[in-house]
Amino acid sequence: MPAEAKRASLSYEQFFLRHSATMMLIDPETGNILDANNAAEQFYGFDRDTLRSMSIQKINQLTPEQVEAERQLAKSEDRNFFIFRHKLADGSVRSVEVHSTPVDYAGRKALLSVVHDISADRERQEELWHYKNRLEEMVDRKSAELSSAYQAHNQWMLGLVGTLGVLLVGVCFLLLERHTAHKRLRTSEQRLRDIIFGTNVGTWERNLQTGEAIYNERWAEIVGYTLAELRPVNTETWRRLTHPEDVEKSEQKLAEVISGEREAYDSEVRMQHKEGRWVWVLDRGRVVEWTKDGKPLRMSGTHTDITRLKKTEEAVRRLAMTDHLTGLSNRAHFNESLEDAIAVAVGEDRKFALMMLDLDMFKPVNDRHGHPVGDALLQVVASTIKRCTREGDVVTRLGGDEFAVIVGNYEQEKDVLACAERIVRQVSRPMDIKGNRINIGISVGISFFPDDADDAKSLIIHADQAMYEAKKSSVNVLTYEAFRLRAAS
Repeated sequence: MPAEAKRASLSYEQFFLRHSATMMLIDPETGNILDANNAAEQFYGFDRDTLRSMSIQKINQLTPEQVEAERQLAKSEDRNFFIFRHKLADGSVRSVEVHSTPVDYAGRKALLSVVHDISADRERQEELWHYKNRLEEMVDRKSAELSSAYQAHNQWMLGLVGTLGVLLVGVCFLLLERHTAHKRLRTSEQRLRDIIFGTNVGTWERNLQTGEAIYNERWAEIVGYTLAELRPVNTETWRRLTHPEDVEKSEQKLAEVISGEREAYDSEVRMQHKEGRWVWVLDRGRVVEWTKDGKPLRMSGTHTDITRLKKTEEAVRRLAMTDHLTGLSNRAHFNESLEDAIAVAVGEDRKFALMMLDLDMFKPVNDRHGHPVGDALLQVVASTIKRCTREGDVVTRLGGDEFAVIVGNYEQEKDVLACAERIVRQVSRPMDIKGNRINIGISVGISFFPDDADDAKSLIIHADQAMYEAKKSSVNVLTYEAFRLRAAS
């Protein structure tokens, strides 16, 4: 296993599977449980494979209507968690508090749900409610007694005693409620810190009216700094560290969120690491507080380091666009590059040329010496063509012994012809391939954009026609214009 993959696997196991908090990864569209950690197995009583075959709807005892009602209640109370009723394997039902965070899991969107059992807290709340009711009933009875006693005794004195009693009970109840609320707040704050630590993300908070910003230490660590090194930290700090192209793109998305066109902000940006390299960061956020007149006041969000993911995506893309034998671009990349070349030429009023190349006498080499020699010959020819072209030209193996070159931004047509003739001379020289003396040739057909054609399909057809005519007449290099003149004569 590659070192990076091994580290990623260990990181996943240490963070997710071994974390002490009950965690599950859930598909937000279907509700299917994608994965569950060891703590989830212990809590729910199902093994990991069973959990991964279930949907969260099978565990959650609330109806879809009740789930939606809870989501609306959480939104109205400005809560970042939901309270559900989950059924365990033994049939018991527990009250749980669920914190969900969007994450990327195996190339797809998922919800990382951290589940806390609050059944005991609920029971204590119910006991407190019953105790409160009993106190209220006692006060009511006492008041009735005092009212009755008023007719026989001193109304003023007994009323004062009753009032003092009620006030004393009320103060005790308020003190108890305050203590419980503070405890619940500390617990919620600790759970939020656990979630942030577990997901290993940087957090930010920005005042949209003043530009003031607050960042956590992990935010600075992603780009190789400590918060102390970056102080004073504000929106200009982010702008200074972010690639100029990405600043413009991100601020456009941010403006759309502020104006109400977008519900949330989401942008992939490059930020400069302390070491000078660029780090890819997934920057997400949303408005969490508004002014009294409806203007966005405060926005909060996260930074996630996705550099390794971007490198993996680029490596996969390169593999998908590369010919495995020669290392040149393949047909898929050629088609994409040709369309890009046309778009650039149209937008910037430029010209470019397309060469189609085909080896002469390649099949006899394969038949006589075998495919290993034929493959080695193709590799040498590919290197030769690459060496005869410029850095920005796209050299492609289309398949078999067919090649193509996109020659961009040339000065004159004779420069393209000189390049083609240089390829013919170099490829036609005798070559020593695996101890065999090989002599082959190559035919080249050229079409020019936009003189010969202004779309990809026609350019390829015209270059192919010129190439086949060059092969048939043994002239090696022929442009489409020259082919038309020959055909007309």
